[in-house]
Amino acid sequence: MKKLIVCLLAFMLLLSSCACAEGNGRKTDFPDNTFVEMDPNYTTGITQRGKTVMFRYDAQTEDGQAYTKNALVYVPYGYDAEDTDTRYNVLYLMHGHGGGYTTFFRGAGSFSTMQFVLDAMIEKGHIKPLLVVAPTYAVPNKDEGWCAANFWYELNNYLIPAFESTYHTYAADVTPEGIRASRTHRAYSGFSMGSVSCWATFEHSLDQIAYYMPCCGGASFGGDAALAAQRLADSVAKAGYTKDDFFIYAGCGGEGDVGYSGMTAQINAMSLLTDTFVYCENFRDGNLYYTQCSGGHSTRSVELIMYGGLPAFFDD
Repeated sequence: MKKLIVCLLAFMLLLSSCACAEGNGRKTDFPDNTFVEMDPNYTTGITQRGKTVMFRYDAQTEDGQAYTKNALVYVPYGYDAEDTDTRYNVLYLMHGHGGGYTTFFRGAGSFSTMQFVLDAMIEKGHIKPLLVVAPTYAVPNKDEGWCAANFWYELNNYLIPAFESTYHTYAADVTPEGIRASRTHRAYSGFSMGSVSCWATFEHSLDQIAYYMPCCGGASFGGDAALAAQRLADSVAKAGYTKDDFFIYAGCGGEGDVGYSGMTAQINAMSLLTDTFVYCENFRDGNLYYTQCSGGHSTRSVELIMYGGLPAFFDD
């Protein structure tokens, strides 16, 4: 009888672990991170075109300054507003210095090379259809550096709830609990000053976002790479997360990229903090990867880095 009870308990434990594994949906089969340049003809011959639409939302700064913002949204081919069963991953994509919400998608109803890349990746089956939100960090009467470093507040409290209560994402609801439960279906990327925004978002938004793709720029914490790395590591511990709870696919446009030296030094410093950041060639084995592409300091680098990184993003 005692042996039977032990066997039953073991069986119940096995069922419980299987149910947990099925319920959390954590990805275990990642493609290799190793960067491969995009074929020049990759986007030709694509027939299933997504579309770009405008999205407006209201926001406030922490000190109560109210304003209304615009974002352009890439909506993939086949998205049906009436289909409430199909859910979509979301990438929040930030522009760089001097840019705005039209940097990547140019305008509602128009086409851009970024959209062509996304269309091709989806039609070829390299990624699942996803929504891409391109806002701006600009806030009236605020310095650009401040705006980039503090956009996370607007993102967490206004943009994510507004957008994901409108579109069919994995958030069952837009309460803090609903957003936290769907964090592995959400990513943030930014170019140049937008990369500053990305690192700051990582520091403050682990409850909301599990995947990060900073492009062509280091963190917003000054020129000390070791200090920046330690501050990022401290933010993980402070938020109650571990090295198993996030992924960073970082990249720049090679040694000619003005963001190269600072970003490379920071990634190197992060890779020494192995309790938090584990450098790897496959996210099965760690949470940090850094690549260089041929795009220089330009939005072309963002397209190339996404081409390498997006297939490794998001839970199944």
